[in-house]
Amino acid sequence: MMKEYSGGCACGAVRFQWSGSPLAMYNCHCRSCQLASGSAWAPLLVVARQVLRIAGTPRQHRPPKAQGNHATRLFCAECGSPLFALPDNNPAVLLVHAAAMASADAFKPVADIWTVDALPWAHMDRHIPKMFKSPPILEPEDQVSL
Repeated sequence: MMKEYSGGCACGAVRFQWSGSPLAMYNCHCRSCQLASGSAWAPLLVVARQVLRIAGTPRQHRPPKAQGNHATRLFCAECGSPLFALPDNNPAVLLVHAAAMASADAFKPVADIWTVDALPWAHMDRHIPKMFKSPPILEPEDQVSL
């Protein structure tokens, strides 16, 4: 039996769920993630778009100057909670902000990505790999051990 995962925004206007495991989890340090999260990085789960079910209508924003490979952001129009990012280079997946998960502690990142943009004061986990820019493109049938 596949495990169910769910989450949503702070006010509950947008909820989401999926069955099965995410393909991977990354700590993304690109400038776009810094601005979207209000932090030095954003922990993101890579989920096959075909299995993600969304209730409610998140608002989309794409800044005029894209930074990183996932500049289109989806967030709650009511409370502003960041929920998803759309990767420009892989329409088969959606990036889910781990903090929006009901069970965010169930996952662990497999790498720090876009370290080219990492802030000098950000402390990265020395036990996971570092990638200068993007990780390899993951297809829905791929999965990195979490």
